[in-house]
Amino acid sequence: MLVQFKVQNFTSFNTCQSFSLFSSTSTKENFSENNSFQINKFGINNILKSAAIFGANASGKSNFIDAMSVLRSIILKSLSSTESDNLKNIIPFFLKDKPFDIPTEFEISFIQDDCLYRYGIAITNGLIDEEWLYYIKNSRETVLFHREKQTIQINRRSFSEAKDFIRKKGEIYSVEKTREDVPFVAVLAQFNGQKSRKVIDWFKKLNVASGLGETGYKRFTFDLFEKDRKFKAWALEILSSLQIDDIRIIEEDQDEKRFPLPEDSEDNDLNNAVSSLKQFLQKTKLKVKKLEIIKKVDNSSKEFIIPFELESTGTKKLICLLGPLYDVIQNSEILLIDEFDSKFHSLLSNFIIDLYHKNNKSNSQLIITCHDTNLLSKEIFRRDQVWFIEKNQKHESEIYSLVEFKEHYTRKDNNYSKDYLSGKYGAIPLFKSMMELEMVLNG
Repeated sequence: MLVQFKVQNFTSFNTCQSFSLFSSTSTKENFSENNSFQINKFGINNILKSAAIFGANASGKSNFIDAMSVLRSIILKSLSSTESDNLKNIIPFFLKDKPFDIPTEFEISFIQDDCLYRYGIAITNGLIDEEWLYYIKNSRETVLFHREKQTIQINRRSFSEAKDFIRKKGEIYSVEKTREDVPFVAVLAQFNGQKSRKVIDWFKKLNVASGLGETGYKRFTFDLFEKDRKFKAWALEILSSLQIDDIRIIEEDQDEKRFPLPEDSEDNDLNNAVSSLKQFLQKTKLKVKKLEIIKKVDNSSKEFIIPFELESTGTKKLICLLGPLYDVIQNSEILLIDEFDSKFHSLLSNFIIDLYHKNNKSNSQLIITCHDTNLLSKEIFRRDQVWFIEKNQKHESEIYSLVEFKEHYTRKDNNYSKDYLSGKYGAIPLFKSMMELEMVLNG
């Protein structure tokens, strides 16, 4: 369960920015119990099930999702990759004289196996400046390790898994068997360190998807329709509102023409290789899975088959998105969706979020970025679930919560979109005049 995330000096974020899923203690936020989990531990009352991040184009919303995705990649790729450039592709904030004046820093707090962990890493020029791991088992936070470059301090009592990976020289302890560009927690996890493994296991539950296209999770959903009857029944109940009666997955032979091969050439070796490949394709029929949509007219028994490719882009996205949504709910995982509302009607976006809140009885969480101001409604999100990202005069992205605007607590209607569009919360492109808008539109 995600609790808090901080980022510094990464892409459009310069100064440290903090995002959290702490539930507000204000009684005005308790109107929707479906939207939060009860914790009552670690000094935390409740944690939110979801959050929506709003902001203008190029404000930094996608960069925020990327920040969590990059941290995930740093940790998980270190388990399998022996390459030394895992950290070199991290982009700092470049709109300043010295982009590396402060490290690129990520810190994330999460609950895993009834403990609250806080893990962080600071990076400069592809090398680790600092790395730390703290945890709370009951009420007091305890350091497990704190690394500064290749020197380290560990808690020998609570973090004994690290004792074989450090070396004492005088009064200083240094890390062993760990390169300057590899997270210490990833090294320990490879040797089945108990607490390090829990950190890795949590990052494996962090999933990222793009709302701009369904290609990243299309195959995953198709497989669920084919193999998981419970998912199919759940999905068809939802899709019935779109007049979809059934979904079928079929296999077809892959068209050989989709593999263009070169014609005869003067290179005999190339000709022989092409000839062998052609023979292979003729003997081995490659299969491809396709989805068919079944519809019936006026409740008749006659079925009409519509290829998936002929459906609207919004319907295709919804069908494919149901797979990841179902999966994270069933497995208590976290799903980040950038441009969630792309291709969706406002009512459909509303429906999906409401569906998620009502179906989510596990510890799953959903974080989305979006533009649709119709989602700025008390009927969908509490104020503590709404966040904004805006660039300041220095072109730095800043993130902040709707809860910070206390002057709007007493709003009588059910939505905050009017105040948002009028610029009271920032995070929108404001044009001083129609002439200025026209100049922007015309380039």
